[in-house]
Amino acid sequence: MKTLFLLSLLSLSAFAIETDISGNIEGQARHSTNNSAAKDDLFQDWDQEEFYLLYGNLNGKVEMDAFKLETNWFVRHSVSPLYDPAPHPIRGDVPYAATQIYTFPNRLVARDVFKLQYDHQQDNYRTESILNKFFIEWNYDEHRVTAGRMYINYGLGETFNPINPFNQPTGLTAISQVAQGNDGGSVAFFLSDKYTVEFLLLGDKRIEGYEGQIDHTLWVHGEYQYSDKLQLDYVVGEDQNRQKVGGQVAYRFVEAMVFTQLLYQSNLVTHKPSNNLWDFMLGYDQQVSALWHVRIEGGYQKANRYLTAGTFGDRFLPTEYFIALANVYEVHPLVKLNGTVVNDIKSGFTYFIAKSIYSFKDNYEAELFGYVPVAKGDAADNPAQKLVTTDLGVALRAFF
Repeated sequence: MKTLFLLSLLSLSAFAIETDISGNIEGQARHSTNNSAAKDDLFQDWDQEEFYLLYGNLNGKVEMDAFKLETNWFVRHSVSPLYDPAPHPIRGDVPYAATQIYTFPNRLVARDVFKLQYDHQQDNYRTESILNKFFIEWNYDEHRVTAGRMYINYGLGETFNPINPFNQPTGLTAISQVAQGNDGGSVAFFLSDKYTVEFLLLGDKRIEGYEGQIDHTLWVHGEYQYSDKLQLDYVVGEDQNRQKVGGQVAYRFVEAMVFTQLLYQSNLVTHKPSNNLWDFMLGYDQQVSALWHVRIEGGYQKANRYLTAGTFGDRFLPTEYFIALANVYEVHPLVKLNGTVVNDIKSGFTYFIAKSIYSFKDNYEAELFGYVPVAKGDAADNPAQKLVTTDLGVALRAFF
């Protein structure tokens, strides 16, 4: 009997199960002032309003031997009169466009087949509840197989990351603890200590004109660590009914890094009207001192002329030729100051972001923030720039 008991304990220890639960919760309040051009030209007939936001994540992980199951539940509730405008003869009674900025990213699943979400907007509030991550992973020798709803994380861009269309960068937004899920599967091959290649098969029901057939994404991402300093990435495949190819080159110094990305997107493979798209970015990142960190990103986002005028699409800011300068300075071990300036070189549109983050106790933060379009520029080629508002706000967040 004792022998059987000992064998049972050894059997359980051989298949030990590890679990972990973590998450965050954050509340925000902001006072927003409308752009006068939006009122005059784009039917956004409001002056000043308040916006309140509460959101959070609950992440769970179970690991056993070579298997892992991971899930994340994201909930967001926002309240503002901007959700409940008076009916307009042209705009109708849809929420004002500013709510797209305050809740970016609006799509919590970039490639969506299974749905698994609740989204309800009524009167002056909107509630979203979504399982944006739910996958099982199997690691075997030099292979990794993943299936379900997963995060896809690669690429160094924080303001703009064109080679990864599956997880929108949130470097300029007020929501930081969020990532987009993708439905499908992936197989990664670790061919050597320096070379990894991953094959992705994803599905999506959200492409315009969906009539019952799932639009697929066939994608390959390769990563090659040429040396301790130089890393090369490439991407190729078909996604969102476009054929795409691109890559990233990153070179690391002792306290700095320079990197560049290029992505080409063909015309739509369907017969719908479209134009090909080019995305390019160049970045520089440096830890100037123990207290000061600087990042510069600049590039070109070819505008899709077939998008509806006055919308943001999948990008946070409506810029074409842009440069972004971000600074983080630690004035005290508990206090950090963030300042970011983004300029559209072509139109002259300039956006300034200021944040002061105070860490108190363990896993608690308070933040004061301001988002200001300091120069409106010539918006003739990009009317969505008129929709960007001036916002002052406060946030409180906790991690567990």
